Amino acid sequence: MKSDKVSIIVPVYNVEKYLDECMESILSQTYSNLEVILIDDGSTDSSGNMCDNYKALDNRIVVIHKPNGGLSSARNAGMDIATGDYLIFVDSDDIISLNMVSEMMKKADETGAQIVSSLMTEEREMLDKGQTDKVSVFDSHGALRCIFSDDTILTSASGKMYSSGLWKDIRFPTDKIFEDFATIYKVIKKASKTVAFEDWQYFYRPNPSGITGSPFYHRKMQFFDVAEDVTSGIKDTDPDLVPVIRNRITRQAISYFRDMSSSSYDDKADKKLIIKTIRKGIWKYLFSGYKAKSKMYGLMIAVSPPLARKVFAPKG
Repeated sequence: MKSDKVSIIVPVYNVEKYLDECMESILSQTYSNLEVILIDDGSTDSSGNMCDNYKALDNRIVVIHKPNGGLSSARNAGMDIATGDYLIFVDSDDIISLNMVSEMMKKADETGAQIVSSLMTEEREMLDKGQTDKVSVFDSHGALRCIFSDDTILTSASGKMYSSGLWKDIRFPTDKIFEDFATIYKVIKKASKTVAFEDWQYFYRPNPSGITGSPFYHRKMQFFDVAEDVTSGIKDTDPDLVPVIRNRITRQAISYFRDMSSSSYDDKADKKLIIKTIRKGIWKYLFSGYKAKSKMYGLMIAVSPPLARKVFAPKG
């Protein structure tokens, strides 16, 4: 099996409660040729000191202390100094399987893939449960179809290992909250081969204050601008994937309408745009592979937004 160096990039911001578990899972990897880059992104708790303490214990660790700039800024800072042949992104409150790097390197060696993707889970007990030998191989077009339709390969930057050369001229945008959606498709587009294996190798903690867990707020509307940028980025090379992205936009709009209706959010312009987006895409969405319940919600919203609001309104 290959013995190439793997750089694991870990943005750190106020995670003193979880950092020990995260680092234990990284430093205990059965694959040892690692470079672990900890980016202290202006933490105000003890996280920065914890990073320095880890560096003193293991010479594979590099620490960057920088002013707070957000997740994208921290990841970019890590990539700027990474020396590994491969890159892996791990959020500092998450945990990876002790065999994750070994399994990913094995898959890269066996298939010649430039990207290796595993399953991700919110249930810690699912780590290392699955089928490491069940491997799907995709060319760039097939992998793009997967991420745009949330099938087999997710748009998340985490849970994957990348040949570092793929990132040579790509960085995460620092002005968007949907940085993974805006970026990962560009990397996959450059990869001639991506493989996915069906084993849960990455545990992520649900974040109640994150994009998916928090009450609706206006910045979430950035999704639609990002989606349009993504569409522009693939329409000339992979035009048949544009409808796939359009269906994803419709699904997101349906989810947003439900979130708005079940909360106190009352931006009329945002609501109007959501309804317009659903009505524009609902017909094709009805023939997509998304769940019947989502299609039913979307059709209800398109036909009668007031009725749909009553259905989604908080009970009691």
